[in-house]
Amino acid sequence: MKINHNQIVFGLFFFNILILISAYYIEYILKVPACSMCIYQRIPYFLSTVIIVVFFLKKIDFKKLIIILFLFTLINTGLSFYHIGIEQGFFNELNTCKDEINASNTKDLLSQLKSKGVVSCKEVGFTIFGLSLATINFIVNTILIMFYWIILKNEKN
Repeated sequence: MKINHNQIVFGLFFFNILILISAYYIEYILKVPACSMCIYQRIPYFLSTVIIVVFFLKKIDFKKLIIILFLFTLINTGLSFYHIGIEQGFFNELNTCKDEINASNTKDLLSQLKSKGVVSCKEVGFTIFGLSLATINFIVNTILIMFYWIILKNEKN
């Protein structure tokens, strides 16, 4: 069975765009602020989208594209795993996930909270079917890894 490379890549392009649009919809339309780890997990999706455009410009072949997407997805899987660990209390938060607040009175505390805008990576601000977005991202990336592995396994040299 011949795999149509362009259809697969086109589907992956729209999948990455859908993920990014969903993240921004949740953040800006539903007003659920993103933590640092959430933002870091978007980076591999951006990079994947860019490398897919490079593929369509005929600057990279299909197998190299899938290998690169596989690596980006491995990185994202690690990020989402770490984020889940932070949410569950297994790992410590990154410094970018929290901010030290030193206030001597209530007025200073409120002022600092308003100006800081740092969202804790421990807090789950949005769930789908009871799963945090980090957990959903981990599941999606695990499926993508399997998908890429199958493609690479069936790709001729």
